[in-house]
Amino acid sequence: MPVFSRKTTSALKTFDWRRLVLSLPVGITLCLANGAHAADSFLPLAVPATNKTMPGKFVYAQLTTPDIAQAEHFYGQLLGWTFKESSVSVGRYVQATVNGKSVAGLVERPLDGRHTPLWLPFISTASVDQLVVTAKTWGGSIMFSPHDIPGIGREAIISDAQGGLFAAVQSSSGDPEDSDAPAVQGQWIWNALLTRAPRDATGFYQKLFSYEVRTQDESQGPLRYILSSQASTRATVNPLPPRLSADAPARWISFINVDNVAESAKKAAELGGSVISEPHLDHNNSMIAILADPAGAVFGVMEAQASVDGEAK
Repeated sequence: MPVFSRKTTSALKTFDWRRLVLSLPVGITLCLANGAHAADSFLPLAVPATNKTMPGKFVYAQLTTPDIAQAEHFYGQLLGWTFKESSVSVGRYVQATVNGKSVAGLVERPLDGRHTPLWLPFISTASVDQLVVTAKTWGGSIMFSPHDIPGIGREAIISDAQGGLFAAVQSSSGDPEDSDAPAVQGQWIWNALLTRAPRDATGFYQKLFSYEVRTQDESQGPLRYILSSQASTRATVNPLPPRLSADAPARWISFINVDNVAESAKKAAELGGSVISEPHLDHNNSMIAILADPAGAVFGVMEAQASVDGEAK
């Protein structure tokens, strides 16, 4: 499971975190705002439907980008994603698939000085409406109130008290089952929160998703928290990387499984992206790298390992 080493380039150290927290990743919510509806439903999160809710599981991700065509080329070439465009009332929205299953949504939004391209993780909940109430009680902010999304379910976009943005989703098809099958290239495999207040943030997400929490050995570096649900690890909560401002907003970084991290980092650069953190072994000896696509949206890549100690599924 990734934790962040000190081996970061100046690009990460100078990343505009204050601008990031001003980003409003409206995604499907924008496309369907003001009572508008999609011409056809979006691809469901679980195929076949499971009708099972797994609170705390990361089940989807959404990219806000100024250029969908550029993003399709980049992620298609890098990860082998294929794309399906959905008819929406405002702008463009496409869904990325791996082996015919939806893994991500891409929404096009022009840059206007306030909005930064970014990836937004979607976390499962049994009740979006109840989670919103809990989030506000414990210091969160509601960026977009609960909305129904045809084919996907009900979602809300939330910021934690340190500025970490995520979406809560109540899937209409149920959540994808955890599996011991090897991960394939292009699937999301891990998530990590970078925050100035790891303990407080951990408590916040535990209140929302009933995570089981454990800590990593302090002798091995800064204290980090591991979040688990349904007997599977889901994410780590980490201190901000060195040399970032102590009051920098938090952010989630989501990791995609790739066959070879070094080759993926090289290819990302060739496709117009950038390498923010060079390929390296993380704290648990997983090979990872932090990349940015040509528009600047940050994500991680990781080589899957054999499942150990409740590895994420």
